[in-house]
Parts: sequence; C-alpha cells; structure tokens
Amino acid sequence: MPWIEANGVTLHYSLDGPEGGKPLVLVHELGGTSFSWQPLMARVTAAGHRVLRWDWRGSGLSEKIRGPFSIDDMCADLAALMDALKFGQPADVVGTALGGGIAIAFAARYPAKVRRLVVSSPATGSPGGNERILQRAAGVKKDGMRPYADPSLALSYPEKYRTNPAAFAEYRNRWICNDPDSFAAHNLMLGDMNEAVNFGKLTCATLVLSGVDDGLRTPAAVKEIANAIPGAQYKELNSGHFLPVYSPDMWAETVLPYLAG
Repeated sequence: MPWIEANGVTLHYSLDGPEGGKPLVLVHELGGTSFSWQPLMARVTAAGHRVLRWDWRGSGLSEKIRGPFSIDDMCADLAALMDALKFGQPADVVGTALGGGIAIAFAARYPAKVRRLVVSSPATGSPGGNERILQRAAGVKKDGMRPYADPSLALSYPEKYRTNPAAFAEYRNRWICNDPDSFAAHNLMLGDMNEAVNFGKLTCATLVLSGVDDGLRTPAAVKEIANAIPGAQYKELNSGHFLPVYSPDMWAETVLPYLAG
C-alpha cells in the first residue's frame, strides 16, 4: 500500500481490482484501518470493482492528527485523495459505523463524486458531544488505548461474533495500536457531527443497513436515518455494529447485488 499527499496530509491507501473497473470507495470504522476490509477484497474485486481504501488521517499508517479535526476535514481528505489518484467519479461509496457517517457526510458535501451510497450502522453525530464520547476522548489521551479496548469492543465486537479467535485477537491488537491523540480527535469529531441536517439533501441512490445485535446504533435509530434520506432502502440484518468485519459473507451477499443494480 503506497502513500500520497492530499489536502496537505500524507495518506496511506490502496487500489485493488481491475483498472477500468467500477469505482468503489470503502470507508472503515472508528478504531479500524483500511485493513478492516481485507477479508472482502477477493469478492469485491471479482465483482469487477476498482476499489479505493485508505487509512483516515490519524488512523493506521496515515499522518497523525495534532490539533483540531472536523468532519469537513475528513471529507476534504477523501475528495483530495480521489482527485490526486484520478480515481473514477462518480464512485460508489460504502462505509460502516462511523465510516458510514463519514460516507453520508461526503455524499452531502461532494454529491458529484458519489453514484450510490451504502452505509451500515452509520454513526452520524452527537451534537454537542455526549458524555461517553467525551470521557473516552479524554481517557485515551491520558491513559492510552489499552484500558479502553475491552469495554469498547464488548459493544462493537461482542462475544457472539468472536467465532474466529485469531481474527478477533488481531483486530483487538490493531485497535490498541491506534494513536491515542488521533483516536481522541476522531471521537471529538463524532461528538461535533450533526449529519441529520443533511439527510434530506442526499440525491444519490442509498441503502441503509442495520444489525439486530447492534447496541450502539440500534435498528430503530438506523431506520430513522433511512426514513429521512429521500428514496433510501432499508434492510435489517442478523449482525452487529461492524457488519463487514465479522459478517463479511452477509455484507457481500447484501451490498454487491445492490451496487450491481
């Protein structure tokens, strides 16, 4: 995976699939990296997609965050990355959890760059922040990631979905290795987001997915988002908050046919 400078920062990214394939952008989750999509890559590229993944600013091997960071910055990073790579546009944009919220925000700010939108368990903001987000941001800055790994993953990656112990251990280790200041900045970004004001502005075809076992973004809350997006389809699946991470087959069987439609 190479690096490129876009929007004034160095971003780590990958391009997979056939050149000239259908352009697809995958947006990872809070605490994850572009590697979160790796179990799906063979199926996605076999479906004819040219796939762009990147580590958010502050995540994985991308440049870390020092100072204020907003959802506008995140969206501008992706727009600049697509332009710098001359990536096909409009592209399909797919995100999960906070990555789903980022995908919605991106489609609202850069509608000409998005053909179809798929989001699962989208985290679209907590205007004014909420106590849990603010406490976690302050806590990781003070004590690092490790004390927060197990309490956080108990909600987002519950025991029921740890059927592959090695895969979960690897995921947990990557989570712990997040840069604490950058992870805090991502949390504060979420606390400041209010993408509900943009739901009605979305013009692209949209599929919104929820997981019956998602205690962070409940199906009822996710369905409200779908109902607020003009023409959006909604599906409830037997999974949790990180649908593509621990239910990759279900993700592929649901998302790939939609993108092909």
